[in-house]
Order: sequence, then structure tokens, then C-alpha cells
Amino acid sequence: METLWILLAVLLPGTLIAGIAYLLIDKFLKNETLRREVEVRKINTSQIIPQRLAAYERMALFLERIKPTGLARRVSPQSTAKNYESILIQTVQGEWEHNLSQQIYVNPETWKLIYSAKNATQNFLRQCMEDLGDAATAQQLQEYIIRKSINENAPSNDALLKLQVDIQGNL
Repeated sequence: METLWILLAVLLPGTLIAGIAYLLIDKFLKNETLRREVEVRKINTSQIIPQRLAAYERMALFLERIKPTGLARRVSPQSTAKNYESILIQTVQGEWEHNLSQQIYVNPETWKLIYSAKNATQNFLRQCMEDLGDAATAQQLQEYIIRKSINENAPSNDALLKLQVDIQGNL
């Protein structure tokens, strides 16, 4: 019985010290984890958010640049209507390829909408060419695109609205 008391007297302080050490280390690790999370948020705020804003600005500019009215005014009509249509579609595609890297900063649903707006714009240009036929001149196609796009909602308008909603929701 005496050995049991001696064993208990030796183990009890050690167990208490181990328990206290565990609680202190656990609290320290939780505080360290919290500190790291705060640090990551700081980095996110100071570096990633400005890059995301820049990406949204670039995508807004892209959507404005591919609006048929502005596009037709910016790109001068050359040779045949078919050639002009091809130049306009290539211009839209070039703008798209120039901005592809922005997708890593843009909300995936918004990116799909931007992609759809690009495709819809290219289809709009093709449809305008079909409406006029092969006999049309580049000047006639340019005027038709401008007239038709004034009367219709630009394919990029919905994507622009989504960009604005995303930005306002993140600020």
C-alpha cells in the first residue's frame, strides 16, 4: 500500500504538469493559427484584391470594346463585307485572347457570362453579314451593324452588369 502512495505521489505532479503543458501548448497553437489567418487576410487585402479589381476593370473594358457599335466605328471598313466581317471577328477574338489570363481573378459564373457575350457578339456580326448577303460592301456592313446594334441590346450588357454586381458585393 505504501508503494501505491509513493507511486501516486510521484505520478500526480507529473500528470498535472503534463496536463498544464498540453493546455498551454494547445492555446499557443490556436493563437498562432489565428495570427496566420489574419496575416493571410492582410496579404489578400493588400495584394490580391487590387489584382482582382484590375481584372474586373480589364474585363469591363473588354466588354465595352466588343460592343458592336463601338467595334464597327473603331475598325474601318476594308474591301468586301466578308473581309470586314472577318476582321471584326478577329478583333473580338484578339481582345479575348489578350484578356484570357484575367479568368483566375474573375468569378467563374461571371467568366462564363463574359465568354458567352464574346460568342454572342461574334454571332451577331455573322448574322449581320448573312442579313446583307455577299453583294454588300464593307461600308454597308458597317452601317448595318451600327443601326442594328443601336436597336438591340448589346450581348455584353448583361456581362457588364454581372461585373458590377460582383465588384459591389466584394467591397
